[in-house]
Amino acid sequence: MTETEFIALAERTLQRLESAVEDVDDDIDLSRQGNVLTIEFDDGFQIVINVQVPTRQIWLASFKGGHHYSFDGKSWVESSGERIEATLAALLTKKLGRAVEAAELS
Repeated sequence: MTETEFIALAERTLQRLESAVEDVDDDIDLSRQGNVLTIEFDDGFQIVINVQVPTRQIWLASFKGGHHYSFDGKSWVESSGERIEATLAALLTKKLGRAVEAAELS
């Protein structure tokens, strides 16, 4: 994948995740600056998702630590095999106190 293709794919992914999180709960504060999407809750807790062009990855940081996702041709997956939507759904479930499914973020 060329750098241009990666940037376009990563941009579409950030836009999709941002829209999906808004659909899950419109009280969540979302902000976007360039290649960084920040999801913030009323208690100050943040989930930060950003694009790493040199490594061709999307990174997600939260209280669970940092996660690095590479595109496998279908999905953004971590070396453990977990998809970014699954990690994000688990974090949202914990913070919102209700189930959020990965499919809601796809």
